[in-house]
Amino acid sequence: MTDAPLEPGPREDRRIGSTRRSLLGVLAGLPLAISGPARRSLAASAQTSNGQTLPGQITSAANAGSPFPTDILATIAGPEGGATDRWARSVLSALAQALPPGARVRGVPTGAADGVTGANQFEARTAPDGSSLLVVPGAAALAWLVGDPRAQFDVGHWVPVMAGVCSGVVALRGGPAALAPGRKVRIATASLVGPELAALLGVDLLGAQPVPVAGLMDEASVRAALAKGSIDAALLRGPKLADEVAALSDLGMQPVFGLGILNEGGKAIRDPRFPDLPEFSELLMASRPQAAYGALFDGWQAIAAAARLEFAVVLPQLTPAAMVAKWRRIGSEAAAVLANPASDQVIRVHGGAPGAVEVSATVAESGTLLEIRRWLGKRLDWHPS
Repeated sequence: MTDAPLEPGPREDRRIGSTRRSLLGVLAGLPLAISGPARRSLAASAQTSNGQTLPGQITSAANAGSPFPTDILATIAGPEGGATDRWARSVLSALAQALPPGARVRGVPTGAADGVTGANQFEARTAPDGSSLLVVPGAAALAWLVGDPRAQFDVGHWVPVMAGVCSGVVALRGGPAALAPGRKVRIATASLVGPELAALLGVDLLGAQPVPVAGLMDEASVRAALAKGSIDAALLRGPKLADEVAALSDLGMQPVFGLGILNEGGKAIRDPRFPDLPEFSELLMASRPQAAYGALFDGWQAIAAAARLEFAVVLPQLTPAAMVAKWRRIGSEAAAVLANPASDQVIRVHGGAPGAVEVSATVAESGTLLEIRRWLGKRLDWHPS
C-alpha cells in the first residue's frame, strides 16, 4: 500500500553512476558534527504552516565562518495539512533549535501532495545563498524518474541536508514460489508510477509478469481485494507496517522481499526491522543473477530509494560548499533532536552525510532513465502525457 544479502560483487560496486560518485566524493570532504544532545523539546517549538516563523534556539557550530542567513524560507512541496506539511512542522522545528542565534525559518506549503509543483518552483526561483530550503516527498523524485512532463526539475540538482526514510515490504500470496517464470502476479496499486512501481519492476526482474490492479488506495481496499481473490501481491508501507504484515499473513500473503536500507557506503542491506526478510537485490542475485546488472536494475534501485523517501530537506544547486557544510551540521543536530532510540521508529531521520546518501540514491543517469521509461511503455503501457 502506498502509505520496509548477499554481498554485491565487484561489478555491482562499479554500477554506481557518476552523479552519485561525485556527490559522495563531495560528502567525504565536508566536516560534520553534532554539538550534543538537544535540550529543548519539540513541544515547545512553534508551528511552520501559514508562513509562521521559527526562531533559532541553540548556538551551533555552523555559526563559524561566513555569515549565516537570518531569514530562511522553506518551500514545503505539498498542501497545508498534507503528509509533507505535517513532517515539515516537526523537521523545521528541530532545525530551528540548531540554527545560529537570530536566524529564523518559515515554511510555506506549495502545490499538490506529489510535490511536483513545489519542486518546480524551488528550482526555478531559488537563489543558492543558503537562505532557501525545500522539504519534498519521494513522490516528486518518482515523477522525475518516470519522465512525468510536469516535473521541470532535476533531482540531481538537489543538495541534501536531511532525509526521512520508511521501510517497505512486498508481500505475495504463495510466497517466493509464486514468482515462477512468466507467471502473472496481480499487484495492488494506487498509481502505476507511485511507490508500488518498486513492486511492479521488482517482480518483473525476478522473472514473473506483473499485472497492476489500479485504484487500491489503502489497507481496507487491499484487504477487500484479497478477500475477493483479485490481487496476489502488495507493497506495504506506512506507520502501521508491522501490523499490516501480520494481518495480511493471516490472509495468505507472505513477505518475499524488502526495500532494504542503505549503509554508509550507499549499498542496500536488509532492513533491521525485518532481519529475516531478504533485501530485493539479495533475492535477485539468488534467483536470477543475470538480471542484477544493467540499467533496469539501476532503475529499480533509484525507484526503491524514492519509495523509501518519506521526505527530503534540500538546498538548491550551486549552494557554496561552506554553506552546505553548515546546513549539514544543522541537519545532523536536527536529526538528533527527532531521534528516539527507545522507540521502534517507523521513520528513520538522517542528517548530514547519511541523509545525503539516502537522497542521492534517487538519482539516475540518462541511460537508466531511458530504460525505466522504455520498460513502463513496454510492460505497463504507460507513457508520459
